[in-house]
Amino acid sequence: MNAVISNWKPTVIFFCLFLMVLSLGIWQIDRGYNKKELENTFLERQSQPVEEIKYNDISASDLYKNVVLEGKFLNQIFFLDNKIFDGKPGVKVFVPFESGENGLIMVSRGWIEFNDRNRLPSIDIEKNSLKLQGILRPESQDFVLTNEVMKEIKNPMLVQTINLKEISDYLGKPLSPYILELSELSNSAFIKTWQPINLSSYRHFGYAVQWFGLGLVLIVGYLFFLRKGDAKENE
Repeated sequence: MNAVISNWKPTVIFFCLFLMVLSLGIWQIDRGYNKKELENTFLERQSQPVEEIKYNDISASDLYKNVVLEGKFLNQIFFLDNKIFDGKPGVKVFVPFESGENGLIMVSRGWIEFNDRNRLPSIDIEKNSLKLQGILRPESQDFVLTNEVMKEIKNPMLVQTINLKEISDYLGKPLSPYILELSELSNSAFIKTWQPINLSSYRHFGYAVQWFGLGLVLIVGYLFFLRKGDAKENE
């Protein structure tokens, strides 16, 4: 006890580090359980048959299902910049899709290579009515708020981020908060790079074990430090 009192600064540092490591381990466990729930939901909904739905019927219960939507592409293309795939620079192609009356959903057509910034890629837009099959997914980090995107509309438009609300306001039609990730079997699809889960739940649990292991090392080291301090006082 005397060693603890006389060395209060190392003690404070130890407890701060230990609490930090403990909280990080608990956080990873929480992330792991959340990711496990997402994995189970994705696998369960992917096992269901393809379902044809209407725009007005889209809900959170349809997320990660294989669905079919009928409608037409709008003549507006968004290239999401700085997307690396297989070591090559490129963009992800997004096109609004009109389904039903005044209903829009953003369709992710996939990745294409892009390395000539003096000339944007040329993408064909099907004019006729289509039935698109894909996975309905929530917004990702690609779609973050920005005030810069919609200052000037161009077609096609090369963007760093996409603001769905601003696009909806510009087009004058409601835009679904969900994204249709186009099936690779579609004629309108490019290379699919989207992954529903970028890190498995077991990896998070593994990281938690590492943090708790580091906490154990801190405890052993601190006890050794105290024992060494008591030994010096008894000399």
